[in-house]
Amino acid sequence: MIVRSPPVSARRPVNSTSETSAAETSNTVAKTRAHQKDTFTGTTTATQRTAKVGAAPAGDHGKLMREYLTGARPPPADFEKVMGYKPYAIQTKHGQRMQDPHGSASAPGKVGPDKEFDPAAKTHDYGYDLLRYYAKKGTPLGPEARKAADAQFRTDLFDYANDQKSLGSRIKFRAWAQIYATAVELNSRVQGYGPP
Repeated sequence: MIVRSPPVSARRPVNSTSETSAAETSNTVAKTRAHQKDTFTGTTTATQRTAKVGAAPAGDHGKLMREYLTGARPPPADFEKVMGYKPYAIQTKHGQRMQDPHGSASAPGKVGPDKEFDPAAKTHDYGYDLLRYYAKKGTPLGPEARKAADAQFRTDLFDYANDQKSLGSRIKFRAWAQIYATAVELNSRVQGYGPP
């Protein structure tokens, strides 16, 4: 039930006399009402206001991607509903990483150290799923987001390689890290740095 108070008549100016006409008073009230604004409808529709909820945040999408991948920013509220899984965090020697539980290093024919590079690949897969998520929402992230996901993948691969104890292992894993990272970066370039 809506209860409305009767309209309040406009105040008379201080120098006003009792002879102020009723026409002048009603004219002042009409001007006052003309400047009142409905705060519920404003200039946007309800659809426009709710559409902004799922939109990609404005600003540096490369930084946004890095924040997602390192867990500095939680996944979008409806990510699990839209993408079908909930990312989880792992702690590495080089910081926290968010993971796609279904991801894996997808080297053709399982060539190379796919098991060793699996943690880096799961983080990278989560990054690509973020690109797909925002594309599904109708607000794709900019090219710098995919470049940031690929750069994080490269960093994580080389961190793994450089953490090896023997020189031989470091050389071997650095060579594979270069192959994996370059393959991913070339594929991103071919796809125009958009959602995969």
